Amino acid sequence: MKKLTSMVLTIGLGSALLLAGCGSTDSKVSDGVNKMLETTDELSKAIDSGDQAKVKEVGPTLEDQWSSFEDDVKKDNKDLYEKIEKYLDPTIAGSEAASLDKEALGTLNEQLTDALKELDKKTE
Repeated sequence: MKKLTSMVLTIGLGSALLLAGCGSTDSKVSDGVNKMLETTDELSKAIDSGDQAKVKEVGPTLEDQWSSFEDDVKKDNKDLYEKIEKYLDPTIAGSEAASLDKEALGTLNEQLTDALKELDKKTE
């Protein structure tokens, strides 16, 4: 009887740890996506107002935010990972450009935002 109880407790504890680990990855991705969506919103406002200094300040922060959880996305959602990467790099480059191309950067930022929203829905 003791062996059976020990085995049930061990399995239960192992399952709980496994589930906790899965939840933390989803939570990490969800938190990261939410931060990036806040940043793309802030970037959009800066683009619309033509505030190049703010664009140059905000745009590059996307890379640091993305790098904190991109490996988890790459592992679990390869298609969305590639879609985000497709728009992320040009958005960052456009935000660092010498002159602000509002139309091009605005479009890239919208496409990045849409890809992030898609990932957000998938991780709910």
